[in-house]
Amino acid sequence: MAFSIDLKNELSRREIEDRETAISELCAFIRTNGTIVFSNFAFIIRFETTNNSIIRRIFKLFKFLYSYDGKIMVSKISNLRKNLMNAMLTDIEQLGFDRILVFHFSRINELGEIKKYKIYFECIGKLSNVIFTDEENKVLDTLKKFHISENFDRTLFLGETYTRPKFDKKILPIDITENEFNKILENNTLLSNGIEGIGKYLNDIKSFDEYKNILNSDVKAKIYFKDKKIKLVTVLDFEFKDYDEMINFYIDYEHTTTSFMLLKNRLESMLEKKLKKLSKTLSLIKKDIEDSKTMDSIKEEGDILASVLYNVKKGMDSIKAYDFYNNKEIEIVLNPLISPNENLDRIYKKYNKVKRGLINAIRREKEVKEEITYVESTLLFIENSQDVISLREIEEELIKLNYIKSLHNKKKTKLKKEVKYGMIEGEDYLILYGRNNLENDNLTFKVSAKDDYWFHVKDIPSSHIILKTSKLTDELIVKSAQVSAYFSKANLGEKVTVDYTLRKNMSKPNGAKPGFVIYVNQKSVVVEKIELEKI
Repeated sequence: MAFSIDLKNELSRREIEDRETAISELCAFIRTNGTIVFSNFAFIIRFETTNNSIIRRIFKLFKFLYSYDGKIMVSKISNLRKNLMNAMLTDIEQLGFDRILVFHFSRINELGEIKKYKIYFECIGKLSNVIFTDEENKVLDTLKKFHISENFDRTLFLGETYTRPKFDKKILPIDITENEFNKILENNTLLSNGIEGIGKYLNDIKSFDEYKNILNSDVKAKIYFKDKKIKLVTVLDFEFKDYDEMINFYIDYEHTTTSFMLLKNRLESMLEKKLKKLSKTLSLIKKDIEDSKTMDSIKEEGDILASVLYNVKKGMDSIKAYDFYNNKEIEIVLNPLISPNENLDRIYKKYNKVKRGLINAIRREKEVKEEITYVESTLLFIENSQDVISLREIEEELIKLNYIKSLHNKKKTKLKKEVKYGMIEGEDYLILYGRNNLENDNLTFKVSAKDDYWFHVKDIPSSHIILKTSKLTDELIVKSAQVSAYFSKANLGEKVTVDYTLRKNMSKPNGAKPGFVIYVNQKSVVVEKIELEKI
């Protein structure tokens, strides 16, 4: 086994000589380790191997043959839960002064054997990861599935021996002498580049005594703000203002974030279930409509029977007649136990029943489609919500429409009297957009004037957009359409058709769901969905 691995490693390091040899080698890899699939109108070549050398070789071949400079993604199946079930944490250690913690676990397996495992937690910026190994540091799994092209200095494939991230040899902070420290300062070298465990915040130290004082000082956990983010410091003695306010903000932030996600997940889960149910109902209605296509043939059969009813006698089980609709002779099945007129009535009653069913099915189809549109648009607004307040407004709307029950037993949640909206202001224009269906209705029918312009992405959920301007230009049309595309269900980079018309061309049917409108005399423009800040 060791010979095989060594041989593969040696062969993979050979120089690529020519194009024909490279093609042959790549074909061999595809034959033995790869699969070719066709998905989303593209061919995908997938390789499966645990050998790092093979992955490197394949990557070099692609780069040599096709100037491919992409990424190779490595993924593995999680083994953490399976191996650590009922395991006991026995020890925690830090590797030197580096930002790497090692958690030691021990468990007894089904055979009564003691198995030991390790979890390496590497807190090293963008390359932070959790690595799961056995007692001998053989990699069993990793939390982060990485791109091999991003980190050639170290790989963490299944079965490989764990190694620490490569770094320049540094002096341990407790071992450094005053002379070594002063030498670093004299060479204008950053302390963080010469001393292990030293972060960038200590690079401003000017003397060895100052360094020793910090090294020997008590650890004090402190919270501070920087770049609108909460930071945690455990050693550095920074000056703080409004310390209590920072603590309260942190606690409130954590609570708000948790509340936001819980509410968001609850609303999305409920609406997704509703959408699934509506889609099933719609498919059944469409089937009923399809089945109702026999309605005309039933009436035709009745009309033909009526033309020969004088020849029908009670007791007959059928009669042949001329089909003047299709110019041919047909045979009509009769019930011999009832009279000729009753047979005719039976056919026309069947026709009227199917007709009523078709009318109801068409009406229900329209209602269900409108409700699906409403649910999809609400899901869009939930996805775009940035805070708990926005979600609460959507929740209140759903409670009012009896989609969900209020969680408040004593008091029912009341909708705000003031319905707001989003705004983008320019020198000679104002673009307003709704952030939920109630805001859409309010914006379109109460806030906007009849000569304002209304925008909406064609055939997919999106916000109502109102453009207020004294002069409509092509630039404003595109800008408003791009805002409409951004606040829609379309994906970034996708081209969409946006309808626009004067507000006076809008109407809302009686009993329609919030956000549902009808418009006429519209024009259309095709735009690409881009980030809002780029509009």
